[in-house]
Amino acid sequence: MNNNFDITSILGLQEYILDNLVSIDTTSEKSNIAIVDFIESLLRQNDVIPIRILNDEKTKASLFYTIGQTDNNGTLFSAHTDTVPANKSEWSSDPYKLTLKDNRYYGRGTTDMKGFISIILALTPWFQEQKLVNPIHVALSYDEEVGCLGVGPLIDEIRYKIKPPNLVIVGEPTELKIIDRHKSCHTFETEFFGKKSHSANPAWGCNSIYYATEFITKLRELEEKLKIENNDHNFDPPYTTISVGQIGGGVAHNVVPDYTKVTWNIRCLPNIDYNDILKDLFINQLPLIEKKMKKNHERSHILNSNLSNIYPLRPSKILNTTNLIKENISPSQKGVSYGTDAGFFSNIGWPTIVCGPGNISQAHKADEFIEIEDIRNGILFFMNLIRGTSD
Repeated sequence: MNNNFDITSILGLQEYILDNLVSIDTTSEKSNIAIVDFIESLLRQNDVIPIRILNDEKTKASLFYTIGQTDNNGTLFSAHTDTVPANKSEWSSDPYKLTLKDNRYYGRGTTDMKGFISIILALTPWFQEQKLVNPIHVALSYDEEVGCLGVGPLIDEIRYKIKPPNLVIVGEPTELKIIDRHKSCHTFETEFFGKKSHSANPAWGCNSIYYATEFITKLRELEEKLKIENNDHNFDPPYTTISVGQIGGGVAHNVVPDYTKVTWNIRCLPNIDYNDILKDLFINQLPLIEKKMKKNHERSHILNSNLSNIYPLRPSKILNTTNLIKENISPSQKGVSYGTDAGFFSNIGWPTIVCGPGNISQAHKADEFIEIEDIRNGILFFMNLIRGTSD
């Protein structure tokens, strides 16, 4: 890394870093060790020694490092290294090769969140040059896209090793607007075990799809009820939502299906406890459906599993708030309906916001891109932020 701090040289370094980050396929189902190795190598070139937090299988890792005096409170930047999958047939260019076109960087993860990571890494020499009294911490997690699975062990590793930060910034794409709240997200897998038989006489079996659809109908009824309860117009939509994302079952048109799986989630407003909302569903409705199944086949049953829980981000008092933060707080909508790692930092009492370059509408789709101007603005924004917190 070079120590020339004009914006052109920082942008050049940032592009080099982003090119390498995008070239590494970090789809959540795959290992992220290659990208961790690359980032560690960059940091060590500037005498920054990160901590690597491995998962139990040692196939994935989070990274944490500090620049500045560790005995003071500071600012923590957070991001995730994993991405959603990319179907190459749907892309106009190779999703794992950074493509520059029309002043945009195209590639999987450019907006969510490798663009932000490349900015923070490119600013490393500049951070060091500031001789910071208040340190900068950087926390990079894994498996955010499949339920924020990596951030919990990361926080467990670092929370008692550093002084609580004055501010945590999770750099999800918000067009550099300050988001101080988001919904929780709780994902479930509900499995229906019936009895297989020839469809010539459906009564010989127990049709798991029929009972799964009855359950889905209950979810839809609950969803409609939630639309008129506890609205909060800081969010779009302003209510708690339920969504069925996957359903699978059956083997052929002439076979009564004996197994069906429904994967679904509920996204709650920050002040809502999902257990309260789902209590009747789990205590009364599911057992009633299971009772009906057993009338057809006594060994039929339903298995419900909670796959993941993403904490809500709740507004918190931001200590040592700079004018830059105040200027970028939206006067209208302050919340988002998607989940992030931010709720996990907020949950342990660390003041947390979501703020990063790019637009969330570009995430999770083919031909994902981030504007070069957004990258430039992000670099300047975070430089000015650190100047402000160091005053």
